[in-house]
Amino acid sequence: MPQDQDASNYQAHLQAGNALVQQAQKMATQDFEQARGLWQAAGKEFYLAHKADMDEPEAAFRLAQAWMAEAHALQKEGSNNAQVMWANAAAQCELAFDLEPENGRLAMTAASCHLFAGQNDAAKAWQQIGKQLLPLEPVDAQK
Repeated sequence: MPQDQDASNYQAHLQAGNALVQQAQKMATQDFEQARGLWQAAGKEFYLAHKADMDEPEAAFRLAQAWMAEAHALQKEGSNNAQVMWANAAAQCELAFDLEPENGRLAMTAASCHLFAGQNDAAKAWQQIGKQLLPLEPVDAQK
């Protein structure tokens, strides 16, 4: 029974987070501060979803995306905390990748976060991993 409740909690929090992200995206061009609050609330929902099922890569990655949104907002403000938040997002991307190690998109996202965090060596390493996992571009495949 507890496992069913965890799955139910996972889905409820994931759906709530996704709904908040949709609201934030609609609001972002009109009221960035309100959108930011919605992204932060979505991050809390994704954290709770991730906590409900620590083996589910989607919630882990959605939490990383929420942290990327916050890092971007901090960067936009010129805050020194932006790099710390980018590093946190990179670490969360790595955790999601650990749960789904064949996902090149997760590796490339980790690379981007590391780059924004000023961690160039880590960015290069994650980029190499991502390139190994992602399919060839259609132009490359035709050669």
